[in-house]
Amino acid sequence: MSDAWALVIPVTVIVVIVLVGIVMKKLQKSLFSALGASMPETAPGAAPFSGFQQSPQESREDFVRRHWQRPGVVADGVTLVDLYDRIRALEERLAEAERRSTAPPD
Repeated sequence: MSDAWALVIPVTVIVVIVLVGIVMKKLQKSLFSALGASMPETAPGAAPFSGFQQSPQESREDFVRRHWQRPGVVADGVTLVDLYDRIRALEERLAEAERRSTAPPD
C-alpha cells in the first residue's frame, strides 16, 4: 500500500502544478482583456510600439540614443552612443577627403 502512495503523491503534485499554471494563464488573459490591453504576439513587430521596443521605422542607432540611460535595454549605452558619434565624425571626414581628392586643382 505504501508503494501506491509513493506514486500518487508525485503525480498529484504535477497535476496541481499544471492546473495552477493553466488557471494563472487564464487570469492573466482576463486581466489584460479587462484593462483593454492585448497580450503581446510572438511574431516580431506584431506587438504595438511601446517605450522599450524598437519601432520598424527607427534605426538601431536612434533606438540606442533614445534608451542610452535605461539599464538592461541597451548593453552599454554611453559606449554605443560614443561609438556612433565617432563613426559619424569619421564618415564626415572621409566625405570631406573624397571631395578634396575629386575636386579639380586650382
